[in-house]
Amino acid sequence: MIKDVIINIKTEQTVGDNTDTIEFTTDGRFGIKDGSYFISYEESQLLEVEGEIKTTLYIKPDNSVIMQRNGAYSSRMVIEKGVRNNCFYVTPMGELSLGIFGEKVKSALSEKGGSIVMNYTIDTNLQLLSRNSVNISVKEVN
Repeated sequence: MIKDVIINIKTEQTVGDNTDTIEFTTDGRFGIKDGSYFISYEESQLLEVEGEIKTTLYIKPDNSVIMQRNGAYSSRMVIEKGVRNNCFYVTPMGELSLGIFGEKVKSALSEKGGSIVMNYTIDTNLQLLSRNSVNISVKEVN
């Protein structure tokens, strides 16, 4: 069953001694596909870029997360606790190869919505770029 939902996302990104926080609320879709929960929303207006960007998160039963972006900026990140995964991030300026190391992935989702928390680092050539924290809550539209 796929539902219309309200999604609240709060991200913190720390680079060196500087931390930036972004929080936004958007509408989206939520459901179960192939045994995994998914959360999907349009991100173009939020990033203030030309062209469409659709973001979909697949939350697997083992608490790993696949974050897929399609459109003007494309990427596929796999976030698993204790594992470093390589991903490619495609922008109009070119392609980047990044390492994603999952420090924490915890979900509390049910058919009615819920929450997910992810902490991970991003590196390039094994040099730390940033520490990231993402908190997502999903609520049914009544």
